[in-house]
Amino acid sequence: MKGIIYTRVSSDEQIKGTSLDSQEEICRSYCKDRGIEVLAVFREEGASAKSADRKEFLRAIELCRKKKGDIGAFVVAKVDRFARNTEDHFYVRKILLDYGVTLHSVSEPIGNNPAEKFVETVLAGSAEFDNSVRRQRCVDGMMARISQGIFPWKPPIGYTCGHAKRRDVKKTEPDQPDEKLFPIIQRGLREYARGEVSQTELARLFNDWGLDRVRGRKTTVQFVSGLLFKHLKFYAGIIVNPWTNEEVKGLHKPMLTGEEYYRIQARMSGKSAKITRYKVNPEFPLRKTLLCGECGKAVTASVSHGVGGAYPYYHCFTKGCGMYCKSLPAGKAAEDFVKKLQEITPKAKMLAVFNSTILDLWKEKGSYFETEAKRYNKEVSLLKEKRKRIFEMREDGSYTKEEFTERKAEVENALIASRISRSEARIEQFDMEGAVAYAERFIGDLGRQWQDLPPHLYGRFQKLVFPDGIRYTKGEGFGTAKLGLIFELNQSLGVKNSALVDLGRIELPTRQCECRVIPLYYRPKNHPILCIMRNPENQVVKTAKYPRPSHGIFTSLLPKP
Repeated sequence: MKGIIYTRVSSDEQIKGTSLDSQEEICRSYCKDRGIEVLAVFREEGASAKSADRKEFLRAIELCRKKKGDIGAFVVAKVDRFARNTEDHFYVRKILLDYGVTLHSVSEPIGNNPAEKFVETVLAGSAEFDNSVRRQRCVDGMMARISQGIFPWKPPIGYTCGHAKRRDVKKTEPDQPDEKLFPIIQRGLREYARGEVSQTELARLFNDWGLDRVRGRKTTVQFVSGLLFKHLKFYAGIIVNPWTNEEVKGLHKPMLTGEEYYRIQARMSGKSAKITRYKVNPEFPLRKTLLCGECGKAVTASVSHGVGGAYPYYHCFTKGCGMYCKSLPAGKAAEDFVKKLQEITPKAKMLAVFNSTILDLWKEKGSYFETEAKRYNKEVSLLKEKRKRIFEMREDGSYTKEEFTERKAEVENALIASRISRSEARIEQFDMEGAVAYAERFIGDLGRQWQDLPPHLYGRFQKLVFPDGIRYTKGEGFGTAKLGLIFELNQSLGVKNSALVDLGRIELPTRQCECRVIPLYYRPKNHPILCIMRNPENQVVKTAKYPRPSHGIFTSLLPKP
């Protein structure tokens, strides 16, 4: 019998070793022992295990086709050297059988009888499973790098490649800008973002700036198109996960700002290049809150560019106003705003009232949920006992099969309903003390909280403190303004002759009565507080009126049932 030998390795490191030679040696020994004359040896160097598209392998198959009838054996060291995909394995094996060639494995018992076919199937599936596991591990590793903001592949032009794969180490650091290429690519992309050049003109400019000398070949329009369509997101600091299409902010230094990225996208989609204006500009955190100190209208903002750099300003553009077109430095306004926030920050007295009021109200509601949870716990226990008795009655014959099924279904439905109700009651058992403590820390240092906020929360924060905005006059600072409810209450507590009652100094009468705390959000119309006191026989003994505070907490004395 005549045959051929096929050997394969899947990496350059194995080529440098003895893997190919050792495979050929054991295959020749196998052929000698079985009387197989070796016609040719095909050595596949560095072919991936994930693909059946290999040059030497195809040459071997082609030789079997041309010498159909002369070659009877296709010898490999192991089944996974032949193919690591079950579908490919049996497809190619069928082709070989059509050519009259049988697959031989030196280290595994495969053949054409049922037992040997079964072993071959298991081995082919194991090879595919092993390859799939390796591939999945590789994918998981790359997805982990992407989620960390690291591009796991070779970076596009403009960044240096660390050659982590060549050094057999994991890529743990973001790609660094190339000292020569980065500024050239960045300059060209920014020119294109401004709409001043076409792709053809940009290719010419790249050559004029020396990109062709650095790369060693001329810059073409196709090269420019690849930058804009294939790598644009990476240049904008965005890494796309190809398996989930999720976009992650990369740790590498971006070439483009977000605005420049959107401009280029607009040009590539056929739209006119226009500036993307963000709803919240970190340079102007007080927009929509800052009002002109003279006319009371909302100010606008802009950035002036001078020799020393960019300078942000607020402006009033209301015609007839004394501050018309006059500049208010944004930095100074922000400093004054922090001082204003420190002025209205609630004091310790206010925080104590806030804490006690909220917790008292919550304890009243929390006790209800706790009671409900205990009640449902008891119901669940009783239903479990009832369910147990139903099973016992089925065992002793008290229930027929139909009666048992019906009674069991009834009890189990009731048990499910009680468990759901118990879970809902437990959900309501919220850690209010922790929430109030957090709220105290938050409103106890407004200036610091405002400075630490992300830009998109400026508006909400400022609306909470100054619902209608606040006037600002150059050289004088911020004026008075309507405050949010809790901060107005704080101002009222700070007044010497406050209309609010110190709850700690209220002396309740000796007669039986009940003291209730009215919530902060309760605002009766402009009526005084009417206090009615009754004796145990429910007869009115005294009536008194007290002025209503503008906001806050007050007490009412009502008869105890």
